Amino acid sequence: MTGAGGGPDKMAEVAGLAAAIADRILEQHEAGTSIPPEQFRMLVRAARMLLDNDVPWPPSVEHVVMEVARRLQDVEGPSAQPAPGPKGDDVVVGLTRAFGASKRP
Repeated sequence: MTGAGGGPDKMAEVAGLAAAIADRILEQHEAGTSIPPEQFRMLVRAARMLLDNDVPWPPSVEHVVMEVARRLQDVEGPSAQPAPGPKGDDVVVGLTRAFGASKRP
């Protein structure tokens, strides 16, 4: 592995971990069980790290992110656009807002 500078080996490891988390979230969703908040936060952090390093998301990560974005749009309507910010913040804000929306009664 390369150093802590975010080299290719490190980003490949982050992508693999993000995919494993996304796969687990998909399994839990399919089983009808709740997703622990920390698991969700780990996925958000990994997705942002990949974005910040211009690394494409694994398919399962992209699927979870797109599904959350779609549900956010369904819940909050067409005006639900996250505030602009640094690269990747829109994903983090959108995912966090969607997670909060999913906990509403």
